[in-house]
This record gives sequence, C-alpha cells and structure tokens, in this order.
Amino acid sequence: MAKASDALLAKSLDRSRSFVEVVDDFRCLEAEFVARMGDNEFGVLQTRRRVAEAILAAAESKHPPFEACREAWNNAFRLGFGCIQQECLERWLYVECCAYDEQPEEGLAVLEPLLAELERRLEEARATQKPARFYEDEIEHLGDLRDELLAQQRGQLSPGRITRRMDEAYQPTPEEERVAELDDALWEGRSAVFKTFAESRDRSFAEVAADYRKVEADVVVRAGEGEAFQVFVLEARQEIAKDILNAACMLQQPFEVCREAWSNLVGAGFTSFGEQCRLTEFYAESCGLNRKPEEGLAVVEPLFAELERRLEAELERRREAHAKSEPPTREEPSPSFYRNSIKSLGELRDKLEAQRKGGEPST
Repeated sequence: MAKASDALLAKSLDRSRSFVEVVDDFRCLEAEFVARMGDNEFGVLQTRRRVAEAILAAAESKHPPFEACREAWNNAFRLGFGCIQQECLERWLYVECCAYDEQPEEGLAVLEPLLAELERRLEEARATQKPARFYEDEIEHLGDLRDELLAQQRGQLSPGRITRRMDEAYQPTPEEERVAELDDALWEGRSAVFKTFAESRDRSFAEVAADYRKVEADVVVRAGEGEAFQVFVLEARQEIAKDILNAACMLQQPFEVCREAWSNLVGAGFTSFGEQCRLTEFYAESCGLNRKPEEGLAVVEPLFAELERRLEAELERRREAHAKSEPPTREEPSPSFYRNSIKSLGELRDKLEAQRKGGEPST
C-alpha cells in the first residue's frame, strides 16, 4: 500500500493532472487494498486514512473549488487521526485551503482547537521532562498561520500569500506562458532522469550527469531573450547543478567528483536559503564519508554563523511586526527553521571536528 500510494503521489505532481483525476486514482487504490484487507478492520481504517490524507494534500496543491476542499477535510476528519503528527499535517493542509480561498473563520475553527491541544501537550512534556521540540515547532508554525487568518479577518494579506482571487485575476503575458511550458518540460525531464538511477543503481554517474545536462540544454535552447527567459535559464542551471550533486552523492562517487559537482552548484547559485542549507549539509556529509573533514568544515562553519545571524534578525523582525500588528510574512523562514538547522548543522560540525582530530568517520 505504501509503495503504491507513493507512486500515485509522485504521479499527482504532474501539473497537467487535475484534482478529479488524482481523486479517481486514489479511490481505485483504496478499493483494491480495502478488498485485500478482508475482515482486518484496523487495516481498512488505516488504508482509508492514508487515501484521505493524500486527497486532502491534492486539494491543497491543486486548488479545486473550495467545496471540494471542505469535502476532503470532512472525510479525513470523520476517519480520525492515527497520531498527533498526522492531525497537525491534515489540519494544516485544510487551513491552507481556507487561507487560499479567504475563508478565515472556517480555518480558525479548525486550527484553534489543535493549538490548544498542542499547548497542553507542551506543558505536559516540559513538566515530565520529555522531548518538547515537536510541540514547540508546531505551535510556532501553526501560530503563524492563525495570525495570518486573523489578519485576513481584518482585511490584510500576509506578504507572499497567494489567493484564488489573485490567481483568477492574473493574466500571464505570452512570454510568461512560454516560460511556464518550459518549466513543465524541465520538471518532466529532471524527473525522468532521476527515476533512471533512483530505482536502479546500474547506471553510471557519467551517464546520469550527461542526461541531466541534455535536459538543461534542451530547455535553454528553447528559451527566448526576454527578462523572464533569463530568469528561467538561471533557475534551470541551478536546478540541474543541484540534481547532479545529488546524483554524485547518492551514487557514492569519488570525493573529487562530489567536490566538482559542489563547486558547479556554488557557481550557479542556490534557488533559496533553505536549499542552500539542505545541500550544504548533504555535501558536508559526503565529505565526512570520504574522510575529508576539513572540506566539510570549510562549508559548514560559515553557514552555521549565517544561520545564527539570520535567526537573531528574524526574531527582531517579528518583534517589530508584532508591535505594529502586522500580519506574518510568508517570505522568510521561521525561527524554528533556523533553530533546527543550527542544531542539525552543529551536530554535523561536531562529527567532522571529531574526525579531523582522529575520531570515527562522520556518519
């Protein structure tokens, strides 16, 4: 079930597939596996829950009419949640639908009981000295969404929030439509190459890298000369450089190959700060596996300092925004992102330091 569901989720990412088509796919999957379960009531319930979550996720990403989103949420709610993590995810998905359709009251009605429960669990965890990071992160994340909905009630939109009204009013230029087509072609090409080595490690890295570069060349040569095309070409080169680094590390290439892929990615630039953090950690881990701790530390330490600086700046920005009753922005990472990245990167830095001093290899 899990493997079949993951395959359908990947298929649903195809932007040409409609919400109705995605729902039909998952309903067929549900019918097949419910029939296999027979009298296993718990198995049937878990199958229905998995399908309900997938359909709700499709509603959040595909933006069908709001009534379809509400129906997907009601079905998920009726089936219940297997754990608090699942409940947080599914309530968040539906509240995102509410924010997109500017239905703040309905979103708050779903969100506020969950925040109260998370606050209760956080107090309990602290009192019993149990891990509390999950509750802290969710309260921050969902609290921002609650503040955004409250701002919508006041007629304010958070910076970075896209709504259905905005999407329907948007009239793309012919150039922008062409860029969207090229972006779809880039996504399809990259996905196809990834499947060739992710599902079977028989292919060489040289073959995979050549295929990625061919995808890049095919879309770049079709791009025009306008500003929108120039931005697209830069982003395409960044995405391909990222894919090649991922392939080099996943296929466990010699360190020199990984270092070259990293250098090419740095030269192309990162699509976002979040991507920079993720890929820096990915590359630094490969440095540890190749017993090159100095190389890993050389990329980790500057980023660690930058994360600490950005965390302080974001906390200060939030204090000022709160004092002015401004809605939260969706354009900057949250403090929890910085804290979790600092924790993860700090642990990796310590492993690399230990390896440099003659300890065990970084794993």
